[in-house]
Amino acid sequence: MKVIVADDEYFARKALVMMMEKMELPIEICGECEDGEEVVDLLKTYSADLIITDIRMPGLDGLKLAEYVKEHELDTDMIIETGYADFNYARTALRYGVKEYLMKPLNEGEVRDSICKVIQERQKKCRDDSLRLLDFGYVLENTRLRDQVLGWGQEQEQGSYCMVLVNGRERIKDESMLRKWLGRYGNFEKIYSFFFEMKNEWIMLAFGQKQIDLEKCFGKIATLELKKSYTQKMWISFSDWHQGAKELEHAYRECIYAMNERILKKKQIFCYRHQEFRDIITLEQEQQLQDAVERGSEQDARKVIQEVISEAQKDGGNIYSFYTALMRVFFVLNRFFYKKNESREKKSSSGEYLLFDFKMDLYQFYDLEGVEKYVDMLLKEACQKNTEKENDSMIENLIDYLERHYSEDISLGELAERKYFVSISYLSRLFKEYTGQNFMKYLIRLRMEKARKFLECSQMEISDIAACTGYNDPSHFTQTFRKVYGVSPKEYRKKNHSQ
Repeated sequence: MKVIVADDEYFARKALVMMMEKMELPIEICGECEDGEEVVDLLKTYSADLIITDIRMPGLDGLKLAEYVKEHELDTDMIIETGYADFNYARTALRYGVKEYLMKPLNEGEVRDSICKVIQERQKKCRDDSLRLLDFGYVLENTRLRDQVLGWGQEQEQGSYCMVLVNGRERIKDESMLRKWLGRYGNFEKIYSFFFEMKNEWIMLAFGQKQIDLEKCFGKIATLELKKSYTQKMWISFSDWHQGAKELEHAYRECIYAMNERILKKKQIFCYRHQEFRDIITLEQEQQLQDAVERGSEQDARKVIQEVISEAQKDGGNIYSFYTALMRVFFVLNRFFYKKNESREKKSSSGEYLLFDFKMDLYQFYDLEGVEKYVDMLLKEACQKNTEKENDSMIENLIDYLERHYSEDISLGELAERKYFVSISYLSRLFKEYTGQNFMKYLIRLRMEKARKFLECSQMEISDIAACTGYNDPSHFTQTFRKVYGVSPKEYRKKNHSQ
């Protein structure tokens, strides 16, 4: 952590610098200044993590310096020292975001504690900035990263926990109220929370007694309080009870399965439970859908889809059954795609893999209307015959898909065949017309933008950043980054942190 010391008294300044150098903390004194103006001049060419300044100096004093830092939104913390017991000054300093207010003569223990507090807060901010860019699913797959991000230790390994997933159309900022709400109705012993911006989700690990019936605890009264506390639309899902890090991925999957119930049910709180499968689409309906698509009749095809949706909503709705029916609809479109492109060697089969996964892709929809729009988009494309009409909604959906899956190994050909059921040349042309660049260039640029943010906001290893952005080979990642930005990832990080 780079530190600037400012004090117009030479010996007081030198004494503080010597005191700090003996502390053996991860800090570097990068500037010694006589007044605030010298600090401002230094900040114009050099970045600092912390400024320790006297409150009263000639010219630009400590408070004016704190005001400058706040107004220019510098990522720099401040500790103010003074020989005056002036509480008005203290209040002003706190208003400008000053972290600590120390009285002279300085006590080494107090100085050390203040610096350690800033270090801890900046480390937490660095971790939180990293979390914003990471996908929680990826974190769970990487044992070292998982333990580092979640702070997983022996205490957590031995306790029983349920995972809580909070998701909304907008970011839920007041996480402290959520923690209080969970503690009040769940009587949990300890709650850890993490925000992942990529999917706009709060992940909470609530440790407590296994015998607690979550569905009973978070019933009507808890729901009413949640609606009073939060005006914005949000949904919360609970996994079953688990123990140990090896069950974290399973708990996350249960949370997503439970959250997907919002597609069919007008509720806010969902607890994971096993659901019996019910077949809601018949072979006759499947054939009717295929006939309608082959005739190019959107109206008849949509009628079949609506019948399936109506059946899915009966008996309170069953998301597993709905998902299975949805897959069969997609298989019909998939078969039709291959029928239109008979020159392809690869033929469709009922077991063909599709790029629509229950675990994650239903999760991107907040309600049934969103699912219907997606299916309708595919139906329109399938029923169009020999048309050159652009389909902006398809490309917008594809761009959104890349934002969520850029770390995966997916080609435009796979997306065309298995997600949008069109030819690769057609999708490629639409994509270039919409974005102004071809698919691969767009994907590389997107991955490099994400990598750049990781380098700026986190202390992750270069190899981990490479893996997070879709590169299994760190050297290939480094070459690509250098080609885009003119420097290596390591050089970029060093240059960015020194500015």
